Amino acid sequence: MPSYAKLLTTFTAREINSRHKGSVFGLAWNLITPLALLLVYAFVFTNIFRAKIGEVGTDNYVLFLALALWPWMMFAEGLMKGMSAITANASLIKKTALPLFVLVASAVLSTYIVHLAGFAVVLAIFAFTAGGLHWQGAVGGITIIIALFMFTLGIAAILAALQTIIRDVEQFVSPALMMLQFLTPILYPATVIPEPYRNWLSWNPLALAVTRLREQLLGIASFGLPELWLLAGGALVLWLGYLFFARLSPHLEDFV
Repeated sequence: MPSYAKLLTTFTAREINSRHKGSVFGLAWNLITPLALLLVYAFVFTNIFRAKIGEVGTDNYVLFLALALWPWMMFAEGLMKGMSAITANASLIKKTALPLFVLVASAVLSTYIVHLAGFAVVLAIFAFTAGGLHWQGAVGGITIIIALFMFTLGIAAILAALQTIIRDVEQFVSPALMMLQFLTPILYPATVIPEPYRNWLSWNPLALAVTRLREQLLGIASFGLPELWLLAGGALVLWLGYLFFARLSPHLEDFV
């Protein structure tokens, strides 16, 4: 059997190549769609709701939003694709013996690769047009993305095992992600949340991740303890997720 690394590379490339296969614009849709969403959000919140972002390192709402929107899409789409990776590959699993975790990992990894490419393009556009980015925060930003990836993969592994056995799981996750998006300071800065409720953000690791990523790339904060906490937390969630998946993995083929 090929090595785990080779299998992961093969399935990740397969996942990327299968996106929008046969469409005219192909993988370009992975940049076009988020850009369109970014522009819609920016128009609604700046022209209709008159959003004020205050002292967050920039007065450019589009840049403010983009720095959190792409990481959120990596997490949300990676979670959904990873969760459905086993059931989506049912025919392959029945024909071939392979480590099932690689299917979940490749689904999440391919999502991050695609959206990271789009994120890099968007950051380059802002750097050459609007400015405001501080590349000294790249190390902290990369650390946060790695932590977010591990967090996504760990949760996706748990949900993939549960979704294979109980097909209703996806019906709960979709609305939960929608609510979580609005409970995370993506469209607004955390400072607009009333003080009595602001402490609740500490229970949301995504809030810390997107806030620190903004602060790193806008030059407000430097690499420090929060990034290390995120990295350690992501590693812990990944480890627990893998253990949970490995425990149920021998039984999953009976349900696909």
